[in-house]
Amino acid sequence: MKTKLWSRLGYSLLAFSCITACGGEDSASPTPTPPANTPPAPSPPPPSPPPVAAETLIYPTATLAERRAALDSFWQDWKRVYLREGCGGAYVDTAGDGRDTYGDSAPNTLTVSEAHGYGMLALARMADRDNRSKMLFDEMLAFFRLHPAASGPGLMAWNQTRDCNDAPDGDSTASDGDLDIALALYLADERWGGYAADAAEVRQAILEREITVHNLVKLGDWATYDVYDVASRSSDFMPYNFTVFAEAGGSDAGRWDEIRSAGYAVWSDISAHYAPNTGLVPDFMVGMPDNPRPADPGFLEGDYDGYYSWNALRYPYRLAADYRRSRDPRAGESLRSINFWIRTLTGGDPARIASTYRLDGSIPTDGQWTGEPGWISMFAAGAIAGSGDAEADQAWMDALWAAMVAIPVEDGDYFGNTLKLLAMIDLAEM
Repeated sequence: MKTKLWSRLGYSLLAFSCITACGGEDSASPTPTPPANTPPAPSPPPPSPPPVAAETLIYPTATLAERRAALDSFWQDWKRVYLREGCGGAYVDTAGDGRDTYGDSAPNTLTVSEAHGYGMLALARMADRDNRSKMLFDEMLAFFRLHPAASGPGLMAWNQTRDCNDAPDGDSTASDGDLDIALALYLADERWGGYAADAAEVRQAILEREITVHNLVKLGDWATYDVYDVASRSSDFMPYNFTVFAEAGGSDAGRWDEIRSAGYAVWSDISAHYAPNTGLVPDFMVGMPDNPRPADPGFLEGDYDGYYSWNALRYPYRLAADYRRSRDPRAGESLRSINFWIRTLTGGDPARIASTYRLDGSIPTDGQWTGEPGWISMFAAGAIAGSGDAEADQAWMDALWAAMVAIPVEDGDYFGNTLKLLAMIDLAEM
């Protein structure tokens, strides 16, 4: 069975190629030349615990109307490049920008379930700004129904190709896509009605096939053997999704609360033990339940599986979503640590945000590429919780927003541009 699922997508290997051109050691397939970038900060700052912060949420000082106007503009750009109708529905074309598809997906990839979840979620969130959102959402739901996983209905086969079929090794699942599809269906039912049964079906399938016995999210329905059965990915910890699923009620509401609590406990513990000065988490964790720890190099996707890399960069975004809704102190504490570290490390300059970090905050050779929209955007989403220094935190949020908005869609790929869209939706308070 194929075990490596495509989650870092294009920019992971694009970054490696860029670094190689800049003198790094690794190489990847040829890619378009990225723009020149500012050198990243050379080393982590001296350890200093962030002060206790108030629970006030921090948004850019740009007015709400200005933020939403910027979002509307980028939303149209993103849809033009990536959102397609066809193959019996609608989908996010991960190569819609003409860039090669990377990772473990098929060479002629059309889309992946992760992208499908992002697209459905964005449409549900943009309902008040786009009068075609429901129609497109229904078409994306139709595409989802056409591509069930081999393990059964309710979950999506993770990889589709340009002949509108599932890829040869694409009929297993990637849990993050299913979790976002379930959330999108819940939000769509709140907004338009008529999606409750679909949402419940997906939630139940996730519980049955994508949750470990330790109440952590599996890498996918395939992860039932060897070390993969006791592993999890930090970007699959989605406490906001779990909060919403619990609030949906039903006999499994308590289980979602347990999954949320288990995730907070394990990921916070790994951060405290392996990244006390940064608050970071690794892409992958192994060793549940007795010895949870960062994965070794080559565990699933590459040498940086135990680093804060192209999966873990979404961790602040996921925590921030839950913090906005619940003000959970566990989310706030983790975000404040990360925010203090990255703001201090970069000197408040988003152009110095790198593209991979060791858990101690240092930058490996292949992580020195800067200016990537996904990385800037995910730190922008997490900056909503601040670090306890009101003036510095506001300046940092404003700098992140300005840097994020200034990057044109042509300078990103599917992954970076889509993470930018999701962060802009959050910061425009949609």
